[in-house]
Amino acid sequence: MKIRSLLILLALLGGLALWSNWPAPVIAQQAVDDHVGRDHGAAKADEHEGHDHADHEKPVGTDAAGQADEHDDHAGHDHGGEADEHDDEGHAGHEGADDHAEHGDADDGHDDHAGHGDEEEEGGIRITPEVMREFGIEVRSADGGHIEKIVRLPGEVVFNADRIAHVTPTVAGIVRKVNFSVGDQVKAGQEMAVLNSQELAAARSEFLAAKARLALAEESLGAKEDLYESRIKLAKQTADRDARLLQDKVGTERQLLESQQALEEARLDQKLGLTEASLQVKEARIAMNQAENALHALGYSHDEIAKIETLKDTEFNTYELTSPLDGMVTARHVTVGEVIEPGNGSPFVIADLSTVWVNLTVYQRDLAHVQAGQHVTIRFGHGIPDAEGEIAFISPSLDEKTRTATARIVLKNPDGHWRPGLFVEGRIETGRASASVVVPRNAITEMDGEQIVFVQTDEGFEPREVTVGRTTSESAEIVTGLKPGERYIAANVLAFKAEMNRAALERAGHAH
Repeated sequence: MKIRSLLILLALLGGLALWSNWPAPVIAQQAVDDHVGRDHGAAKADEHEGHDHADHEKPVGTDAAGQADEHDDHAGHDHGGEADEHDDEGHAGHEGADDHAEHGDADDGHDDHAGHGDEEEEGGIRITPEVMREFGIEVRSADGGHIEKIVRLPGEVVFNADRIAHVTPTVAGIVRKVNFSVGDQVKAGQEMAVLNSQELAAARSEFLAAKARLALAEESLGAKEDLYESRIKLAKQTADRDARLLQDKVGTERQLLESQQALEEARLDQKLGLTEASLQVKEARIAMNQAENALHALGYSHDEIAKIETLKDTEFNTYELTSPLDGMVTARHVTVGEVIEPGNGSPFVIADLSTVWVNLTVYQRDLAHVQAGQHVTIRFGHGIPDAEGEIAFISPSLDEKTRTATARIVLKNPDGHWRPGLFVEGRIETGRASASVVVPRNAITEMDGEQIVFVQTDEGFEPREVTVGRTTSESAEIVTGLKPGERYIAANVLAFKAEMNRAALERAGHAH
């Protein structure tokens, strides 16, 4: 019955639209809205007030009885108050009245907002404890504190110059094998590359030849010592015999003088011969020492030199390029078959990253506040953990171009988080100042160009403009706008603002 009544009402409204030149779709839509949201009797009164239905042109096939039947279908509606409510109003007035009636009904249907987390009343913004817990909104009492005086200095992470090595060969050669590349970890003494070097082969050969000449010279000296000793011994025996014969009046004095002269000549020959042999030994030893030092200059130790005699002939020209320290290969400039020479670049660069240097740029205005031994907080950003350290060194002079000094911090870097080349900010606390009200920086937000803190009152939370004094990266001094003891939102202010804006949008939607 209700559907039939609605269809009949739409037909009547269509006819009315043709008679009055009203847009039929608009009137039909209004009729649907009136049927859904209002009393049908009032709607009928609005639509028919001021019209003479007797003058309306009836649709084809519709007589007065049919119309009476249609009106009988609406007998359940209250039409008694139509004339009293709309005696003096025109069609424009009916539309405005209907719209206001609809808004009034909507307001009545939404008085209860208990299901929403917050509401704004005159004098404050209320938010339920449940919503505060959900979003982590924290309320604190305003209190005093200290504002640190911080000097912020830009800087950069660099290699520890005491723990970096350029690995270069000490002889020229052709690269036969390369064992490491960039990013590889190496240990001290590990073979990084192998070269074929004729220069090394000549040095090893010279050492072995010098060693052999020294051995020969020492052997010759020993033989001469034995020879001269035997000659002196024989000459002495001859002289002693001639002396006895002369004493026994058997020998002659001339014979004794000749034997004594022979003894002196033997002794002189011994001195000259041994001197010459010793000189030869010394020369051979000097030559061997030179050959050994040449190998030392090529990086060979005493033990490695001692093993040269055990090398095969095909190994005499093999040169092993080894790592001087534990670390990571940070650069490689060598390939198989390449000819490399000393002083012509470094085939490898190795850095021990267990420690790094942080060089901070100290401007002239900050020099009086920065000293060796001060604690420094180093911030890297981008998810890289911060570091703590102490200033180990400050350059005694300023850079001629930048007019800045360098403050160096040595950082232990066991996990390798701090890579050379990273830009950092060093923060040095140079003093503290007390303040009557200190709040977290995150408790201060901006609304309409003003700095705001949300303060809790009896009516709820109210945005209050504050004057901010000295600040640090984490705290701020409040000069005016917030008194000690007042409670304010200290954490997750953005979440509170978002919830406040959401509630405001919902209220705006319900209002329309």
